[in-house]
Amino acid sequence: MTKDRKFPEQWPNAQPSESGQPDSSAKMPASSLSGFRGSAAGAGSRQGSYLHLPPSNSDVSSGREATDRTGSRNPKRFGQSTRAEQESRQRYRDRGSSDHPLHGWLKWLTNWQLWALITFLLTGGLGGTALLMLLRLPETPTCGESAWTSGSEHLYCAQQAASEKTVDGLLRAIAEVNQLPSDHPLRPEINRQIEKWAGQLLDLAEKIFNEGKLTEAITSARQIPSNTTAAGLVQERITRWQSIWNEAEKLYKNAESELEKENWNQALGYMRQLLSVENTYWETVRYDGLNQLIRVTQQEGQTLEKARSLAEQGELKNITEAIALVDKIEPQSKLYKKSRSLATDFAKQILALARKNGEDQKWEDAIYMARQVPGNSSVKKEAEDFIELTRARSIATRVTVRSLEDAIAKAQVIGPDRPLHLEAKRLISQWQDSIKDVAYLEQARNMAMSGNVNNLRSAIAQAQLVSRTNLVWDRAQEEINEWQSRIEETEDRPYLRQAEQLASYRDRASLQAAIDTARNVGSGRALYSEAQDKIQGWNQEIQRLEDQPILDRAWNLAQWGNLNGAIATAQGIRPGRLLYTDAQAAIQTWQQEGRDRQLLDSAYQLGDISQSPERLMQAMDLANQVSSKSNLRFSADAAIQDWSQRILALAQQRSLENLPQAIELARMIPFYSNLYNQAMREVEAWETILNPPPVRVRETSPAAIDRSPTPTPFPQETPTESVNPPVSPSEPPPTPTDFPATAAPTMPIDPIEGVGRDSQNPPPIERIE
Repeated sequence: MTKDRKFPEQWPNAQPSESGQPDSSAKMPASSLSGFRGSAAGAGSRQGSYLHLPPSNSDVSSGREATDRTGSRNPKRFGQSTRAEQESRQRYRDRGSSDHPLHGWLKWLTNWQLWALITFLLTGGLGGTALLMLLRLPETPTCGESAWTSGSEHLYCAQQAASEKTVDGLLRAIAEVNQLPSDHPLRPEINRQIEKWAGQLLDLAEKIFNEGKLTEAITSARQIPSNTTAAGLVQERITRWQSIWNEAEKLYKNAESELEKENWNQALGYMRQLLSVENTYWETVRYDGLNQLIRVTQQEGQTLEKARSLAEQGELKNITEAIALVDKIEPQSKLYKKSRSLATDFAKQILALARKNGEDQKWEDAIYMARQVPGNSSVKKEAEDFIELTRARSIATRVTVRSLEDAIAKAQVIGPDRPLHLEAKRLISQWQDSIKDVAYLEQARNMAMSGNVNNLRSAIAQAQLVSRTNLVWDRAQEEINEWQSRIEETEDRPYLRQAEQLASYRDRASLQAAIDTARNVGSGRALYSEAQDKIQGWNQEIQRLEDQPILDRAWNLAQWGNLNGAIATAQGIRPGRLLYTDAQAAIQTWQQEGRDRQLLDSAYQLGDISQSPERLMQAMDLANQVSSKSNLRFSADAAIQDWSQRILALAQQRSLENLPQAIELARMIPFYSNLYNQAMREVEAWETILNPPPVRVRETSPAAIDRSPTPTPFPQETPTESVNPPVSPSEPPPTPTDFPATAAPTMPIDPIEGVGRDSQNPPPIERIE
C-alpha cells in the first residue's frame, strides 16, 4: 500500500489460528470485504473519519505485488514502504487487540449491501416457496395398498384401472366406484363413467367374440352391471353370437362330412358360406384352415382313387401297392376312416385270392398270398388262421390215418377266440369221421399193390366200404376206377396183341381177322378206345386195297383222253370209303377239263374260219373261260395271243388309211391278252396324230423392244418363237404311199409331220403374251 491512502496504517496483521485456519475476520468473502472496504473508504473520504478494518489477504497480496512492482523499479523505496507498513500494522495490532469484536459487528451491521442481499434472499425465498406450493400437484394415492375415504381417490383409481382397456380392468373400475354410496356428491360423474365403461366392456366382449373366444365373450358380457344401458343389449348380443357360432360350426362340420365322402364341390360350397357368418375368426382363421384342409384332403382323395384303380386289376402285386398307398393317409386326415376301410377291403381281396388257390390245392401259392395281408389289417388274424388250416388241409390230402391225425392236431391250434375257429372245427370233425374210412382205403391199397386181378378185385371191394358222405369218397372212387382199369387192361390186352399180329400180314383176310379179334374188347372197357382206333385203321387199309385199283384205272383212262370213261370208273368208289374224297377230286378235275376242251374247240372254230375282228373277239372270250388250273390253259393263252396279233396287224394296216378305224380296232384287243399294252401304245400314238397339242409361240412386247440396246432389223414384225417349225397350209398332205405298207409305225409320229392326213388345215397357234 502507498502512504497517500486515507485508511490508517494500523491494520492488524492477519494471523492464522492455532488450528492453522484464518480467523473469523479472514473468512469473509473477498467480494463482501472489498465492498465493505470500498464503502468504508468512501465514507472516510467524505467525512474524514476512519473505519479500521483488517486488510484481507488479497489486499496484502495486492500490496505486495504492487510493492514488488514498484520495488522492481525503485528498490530503495520498496524497502522504505515495507518498513512503514510493517510499523503501521504493528501499531494496529497493539491498539486494536482489545476492541476487535466490536469493530467486526459494526462492520457487518453498517454494510448496506449485506442488508440488500439479505432482503433479496428473504423475498426470493418466500416467492419461490409460494410458487412451488402453487405448482405442486396433490399427492397421488397408491391404489390397492391402503383404504381411503375420499371419493376422488376412488374415482381416480377406477379410471386408472379402466385405462387398461381389458375386461378385468373395466370390471375393477366399476367395482371400485360402486363402493361409494348412492348419495355421494360424485355419484352423477360415477354413473356416467359406469355407463361409459359398461359400453366399453360390451364392445370388448364383441372384440373377444370376433377373436374366436365365444365362452370368454359371453362371460365378459354377463358381468356388465344390470343397472346400465349396455346390460339391456347383453342377452340380445349373446343370442346373436351363439347363433352365428352355431351356424359356423354347422357349416364347418358339413364341409368335413362332405370331405369324408370325397364330395369336393359340396365341401367348397360350405367353405364359401363361412365368409358371410359375420365373425372375423370364422371368416379368416377357420376359413383358411378349412381351405387348407380341403386341398390336402383332395390330394389324399387322389391317392385313394389311384389305390382303387390298382386294386381293380386284381393281381396280388397291384393290390399290395394299393395297400401301401392307403397306408400313407395320416390318422388326422378326414379320409383316414375310408382309407382304413379300403385297406381292409384290399386285405380281404388278397385273402380271397389265397382261398381260390387253396381250393385249387395250390397250397404254396395260397400260403404266400395270405402272408401278404398287412399286420395292421383287421383280417390279419383270419389270414393267420387260414395259413394254419391250409397247411392242415395240405397234409390231409395224403388220405392216410397218420396224415389226418397230423391235420387234426394242426387245426386244433386255432382256439375259440380265433376268426376261423368254426371252420377249423368243421374240418376236424370231417377228418375224424374219415379216419375209419381211410383205414378201409389203406387196406385196399395194400391189397392192390401186387397187381393181381383177384387182389385188385378184393381191393375194389374193400374201397367200396368207404361211406359216400365221407371226405375220402372221391379219392376212393378215383382209386377204384384206377384198379378197375388195371383189371380190364390185364384182361383185354391179349386180344389187341393177337389182332396186331394178324394185321401184320397186310392182306385183306388178315386185316379182317385182326378186326374181328379186336372187337372182343367191349364198350366201356379200359382198352376200348385203343381197340377202336386200331379197327378203324385196319378198315381203311382194307378199303385202300379194294378201291385203289379202281382209281388207278380211272387215271389211266383220263391220260388216254377218255375223260367220260375215267369219270364213270371213279364214280364206282362209294361215299364213306377211304379214297372217296380223292375220287371226287379227280372227277371234278376231269369234268372241268372236259368243259375247257369244249370251250377251246369252240374258240378254235370261231377263230380259224373267220378273219373278222368281231369273231376273233368272241373266240378270245371263249378261250379265256378255260380254267387257269387246266392243262389246256397254255393252249388257250397261245390262241388268244395269235388272234390278238391278227387284230393288231389289221389295225396297223388300217392306220395307213383311216386312223379312227385303226384306233377302234386296236381297242378291241382284250385286257387279258399279252398284246394289250402294245395296242394301247399304238392307240395313244394315233390319237396324238389326230389331236396334236397346240404350238405355243412367245410374243415379245413393244416395251421390251424399246429397252433393247440394239436396234431390231425388222421393227415392223413381231418376233416369235415357235416350238415346232410352222406348217405351210399350201403343203400337200402325204399320200399313203409315203408310209411303209408292211406294218404301222411302232413309235409316235411327229404331230407336225402328220398334219394334213385327214385335214388340210394347220394346227392352231397359241400366242403367249
